[in-house]
Amino acid sequence: MQSDGRSAEPLKGLLISDGRPGNYHLAEGLVAAIERLRPVEVTRIEISQRRWTPTRFLAFLSNRGVRPEVVLRLGYGLTPDAVSGADFVASGGGDTLGANVAFSRLFDAPNYFYGSGKHYDVNNFDLVFTSHAKVATHSRHVRTMKPSPIDPDSMIQPALSQSQPPALIGILIGGNTSSITFSESDLTRLVSFMRDMHAATGTTFYVSNSRRTPQKLSDALVRLAEENDSAIHQYIDVRSSGNGTLRALYAASSAILCTADSSSMVSESVWLRRPTIAITPSVFSLDASELEYRGFLESNGWLHTMRIADLAPDAVLAKLRSIRPLVENGLDLLADVFRQRQPRLLAPTRAAEGLRVKA
Repeated sequence: MQSDGRSAEPLKGLLISDGRPGNYHLAEGLVAAIERLRPVEVTRIEISQRRWTPTRFLAFLSNRGVRPEVVLRLGYGLTPDAVSGADFVASGGGDTLGANVAFSRLFDAPNYFYGSGKHYDVNNFDLVFTSHAKVATHSRHVRTMKPSPIDPDSMIQPALSQSQPPALIGILIGGNTSSITFSESDLTRLVSFMRDMHAATGTTFYVSNSRRTPQKLSDALVRLAEENDSAIHQYIDVRSSGNGTLRALYAASSAILCTADSSSMVSESVWLRRPTIAITPSVFSLDASELEYRGFLESNGWLHTMRIADLAPDAVLAKLRSIRPLVENGLDLLADVFRQRQPRLLAPTRAAEGLRVKA
């Protein structure tokens, strides 16, 4: 999709990050959708919410109209001149909520948030995007798949063959959470499945772990990657490489297996039109809202779920071939939301004028 062309003057966007990829990638997705309408010059600010000013307390202050300078100082140790100006503000993750609202008020700029917006009056935001139907109860809420800044059209892959196995499958591995535990048998089975699949079909795997991946599994993947004729094509070990981009993994992979603990990784795989299987350990549960969201993805035919214990070459291939990947470009869909509901984004910018409105 091309820009509407109403103005070549770039918007000044403020992206607030809490340093967590699963959160700031959502905000980057919102910014990327706005860039479908007109150019954007992004200022990125990393924040850290002070422990003694929890989200509920900052929400109490913001909901009662306490001056944004006070919220920024108390909540984040920031001064108003931390950012020179903005035409819009975007963020994701609960720790960014107070800063999002405060900077929006300072600059009289529209603000967009991805998440639940818990404890905050929804009228503090211009749009709140969410993947959960339970949250989307107000006219300012927009229910959507979790966005990614990656343009799906830049990573077009041919459809999976019904007769030939995929040459390369991506595997995204998360880790334990309060309701999800990877057992020793889960870890052993995942590694043995990769060996079995490679031996039976020739398929290799482009694998990435995460900071939450159990050390035993990460170490086992290192050993597997070092074997002769390894089942692993490439291994991104975040313990040594850091939290980098997964673009290369997605670009090379014609299908994705993703541990079901990460809603963001599952969503991004579906967003990029990759046939995706969410793989679950033996001990696995999700809250009602997230279960409803996964059900939404599965009911559209974009996603299947399998237990790690049930992974086997024939079963995985059958599941992958039955998936109908997303057709639409998610960035275009989001851009349409901004065009229709936020026409001020298409108006001449004011950030360059240094406009400040003290709320």
